[in-house]
Amino acid sequence: MQSSRRFLIASLLLVACAATIPACVHTQRAVRFNGPAALALEVLARELTALGLQTASMHEQSGVLRTQWEDLGFLYGQEVKQESTLFRRYLVVIHRRPADSGLTLRAEVQVCQVGTRVEAERLVGRCSALPGLIELHQSELDELGRQLKAALSRLRPSPEASPPATVLAVFELQAPLGLLPEGVAANLTDYLVSKLAGTGRFQVVPGETVRQAIRDRQRDSYKKAYGTEFQIELGRAVAANQLLSTQLLATGKACILSASLYNIASETTQAAVTVESGCALEELPEGLDRLVLKLVDAQ
Repeated sequence: MQSSRRFLIASLLLVACAATIPACVHTQRAVRFNGPAALALEVLARELTALGLQTASMHEQSGVLRTQWEDLGFLYGQEVKQESTLFRRYLVVIHRRPADSGLTLRAEVQVCQVGTRVEAERLVGRCSALPGLIELHQSELDELGRQLKAALSRLRPSPEASPPATVLAVFELQAPLGLLPEGVAANLTDYLVSKLAGTGRFQVVPGETVRQAIRDRQRDSYKKAYGTEFQIELGRAVAANQLLSTQLLATGKACILSASLYNIASETTQAAVTVESGCALEELPEGLDRLVLKLVDAQ
């Protein structure tokens, strides 16, 4: 009954617009909301399927998902002097951040000649993009955004259900001699510490606490500060259960940032990740941001 009423209302609106399409179309208002950190497109596709939308394509690197084209079945004026109908699909873009994900939801609508068919991601027929949305379809976009936001919010673990946060000791960024000016490695390490703490996945030992512990133990030990045995002893001394060591390496005109996450209790490497980065000082914080995202994904 509800679908029949929706069909009737939409049909009346579209017939009324048929002669004056531009007057009935409004600028689309994209729906934006936040979701859980490290949200995978496969998870997003599963939630959309539960809402009745099938996924046509996913591009993990760009964080873009598109649903299948749907023939709305409504006559909508003419396309090259032939009866036309509307096809619609949804586009979701994920902007991943250390602590959460930002999502943007939009509708893509095409005016196509009746008889146009869908093949994979393509519309086979004469079509043209609708420059906006009619208000009914804007309302449906808003409602889909509300439902998707609610579905994704259930994926966030409650504080009671979450395991204790990792207590992480971060060692100073290592770089070949001459690659970084004096003092920059310590500053970049402090930046990394703040970004890791901001994810909510780690309790991070303050950088100065780690540096002071290194100085105290170096006075009483000939062990190298970055030897595994030394790091394990230091991690225990600052009540950490994991260690993070990072390196910056130059490869021609580009640089690579790498990180190794070490579990003190099991004395094993828990994760190892790398990202490409520019070598200029102003480019390294962005590289560290991407390194943090990879570490969160690896948890």
